[in-house]
Amino acid sequence: MKNKSTLLSSAAIFAFAALSSFTFAQNAMPTPAPVNRDVLSLDASAAVEVVPDTAYVTLAAEASGQDAGAITREVQQIINAGLAQAKATKEVEARTGGFNTQQRWTNKGARDGWTVRAELVIKSKDFGVLGTLAGKLAQQKLMIANTGFEMSRAQREREEAALIEAAVNAFKTKATAAAKAFGFSGFTLREVNLGSIGGDIRPQPKFAMARAAVMDAAPAPEAMSIEGGKSTLTLAVNGTVVMGK
Repeated sequence: MKNKSTLLSSAAIFAFAALSSFTFAQNAMPTPAPVNRDVLSLDASAAVEVVPDTAYVTLAAEASGQDAGAITREVQQIINAGLAQAKATKEVEARTGGFNTQQRWTNKGARDGWTVRAELVIKSKDFGVLGTLAGKLAQQKLMIANTGFEMSRAQREREEAALIEAAVNAFKTKATAAAKAFGFSGFTLREVNLGSIGGDIRPQPKFAMARAAVMDAAPAPEAMSIEGGKSTLTLAVNGTVVMGK
């Protein structure tokens, strides 16, 4: 009788342990991921044409000779004079640019002195003032090395804000149209990503040297005619939405 009771107790303990293990295993099992239903992936983009409001001109002074110190002083004097004249001109920003000293060589590989080159960069939102100044400086041992356009910080912030708004509206419009095409009345945002603003922000500049009219006076320095060009900024938006009734 005692052995029978012992066997019954052992069986009960075993059954309880098995049940506990099964319950623990059920609780430990990962919850199945919800099925993504009525989810739509799409992208949209927007573009805007802008006319950069700032032009810049890079001028350079260059000299060659046997005495590196002497030609360096000569180039610095030219740059300093041009910088002072530019800073004295209203509506113009001016700064020095690159500076380079190179050894010269003959065809036979022998040293043949030095070449020193320095740059002066001037920029302005007033293209007429900038062109006139560039023409004057070009007559003072400075040569025009490079030209271009750029957006000021205020213009860039304004145009980028408008572009972001246009790209987001394009995404929402496309999502609404797609949801209705699938038989839904609308959508809710699930995930959205804004890309980087791209495009050519440096349009091909149009510069020309135009000689001013001269009456009975000495020839005036040629003014540079500056004409701004358009550039295009683009932005892409992509993401997923959940379509709903």
